[in-house]
Amino acid sequence: YHEKPSLSAWPSHIVPLGQHVELQCDSHSDYYTFKLYKELGNPIPPIQGRPFQKKFVFGPVTSEHAGTYRCYGLNYHYPTKISANSDPVKIIISGVYRKPFLLALQPPLVNLGEKVTLECRSEIMFDTFVLTSHKTGTIKDSFELSAEHYHGGSQANFSIGPMTPDDAGTYTCYGSFNHSPYECSESSDPIDIKITGLYKKPSLSALMEPVVMSGENMTLTCFSDLQFDMFHLSRGGVPKEHGLPSVKSHNGTFQDSFHLGPMVQAGNYRCYGSFRNSSHLWSTPSDHLYILVTGNCTSCTEADFTTNNRRNLHMLIGLSVTMILVFLIILIYSCCSAKKSKSQEQASESHLTTVRKQVQRSR
Repeated sequence: YHEKPSLSAWPSHIVPLGQHVELQCDSHSDYYTFKLYKELGNPIPPIQGRPFQKKFVFGPVTSEHAGTYRCYGLNYHYPTKISANSDPVKIIISGVYRKPFLLALQPPLVNLGEKVTLECRSEIMFDTFVLTSHKTGTIKDSFELSAEHYHGGSQANFSIGPMTPDDAGTYTCYGSFNHSPYECSESSDPIDIKITGLYKKPSLSALMEPVVMSGENMTLTCFSDLQFDMFHLSRGGVPKEHGLPSVKSHNGTFQDSFHLGPMVQAGNYRCYGSFRNSSHLWSTPSDHLYILVTGNCTSCTEADFTTNNRRNLHMLIGLSVTMILVFLIILIYSCCSAKKSKSQEQASESHLTTVRKQVQRSR
C-alpha cells in the first residue's frame, strides 16, 4: 500500500434530503482513478466500486445515501499500485426531523478573547445535538454534545472560546437520535457571530444633538481614517441588520451615515468598521453615543392629526350627551317632587277645612 488519499465532502458532509453532494478524493501520488465505497450500511450500486477521477457527485440524496465513505487510488499501468484507504467521511442526511432552535446566550458581538455560549434546544427529545460553523457557505467545524432532557424538550449548551478570528462565522445546529446517527433534523436558523476588537475604533457622531423628539428622525455618522469597506451600527450590543458601504469624504476620512426613524429607540449606540474579505471580523467599537428620546411628536402627519381630532370630537360628543342625560334626570326628578309637594299641600288644606267644619257644628 502507498500513501492514502484524502476524502472530503462539498459543500458539507451534512446534506439536506433531496440535495446533491460532491465527494472529492485527492492525492499527491500519480493515481489516475479512484474508487469510492460505502463502509457501513447497505451499499449503493451506482457508487460502490465505480472508478472516477477525483470528484464524484451523487443525489438527490435519500436516507439510503447516509453512511461512512472511504476512497482509494489506483494506477492502471501498475495494477499492484493501490493506495491505502482514505480516512472516513460520514455523510449525514438532514431534514428528517423538525428543526431545533439556536440561541446566543450573550449578544452576538463578541470581543476578541471572550467566550460565547450557544444553546441548541428542541421540543423533541433528541439524544445528540451537533453545532456547525460555516465560512463561505461550507461547514468549517462541527461539535457534538449529548442532549440534556427537561420537561418538554431537550437542549445542549456549546461554549466557544476564548474567541479567535477563526471562531467568527455563521453557526447552525441539528438534533439526532442514537439509533440513527446518520440522520438528523433540519438545520436551525443561523446565528452570525462577529468578533470585535481587530482594528482601530472609528468615531460616531449625531448630525444634531443626541436628543430626538418621539416620532422624529435622526442621522448618525460613523467615520474613520482607516479605509474600511463597511460600517455597522449597534444598539445595546445588538447589531442592526445591514451595514453600509464606506465613502471617502472631502477631508480624506471614510464614513457613512445611518438614518434612524421615525421610531428612534433610546439607548447606547456604537459603530464598527469591517473589510469585505472578512465580514465577520469587526473593529473595536466606537465610543458609545447615548440617544435620548423625549416629548411628543412635533412632526405628526395630517392623518395622525385628523385621527386625533376625530378622537377628541367623539369624546366631546360623548361628554355632551352624558351631561344632557344628567340634566334631564334632574329636571324630571324636580318636576315629580314639585307635583308631589303640591298634592300633599292640597290634601292638608282639605283635611284642615273638614276639621274646622266639624268644630263649628259641635258648637
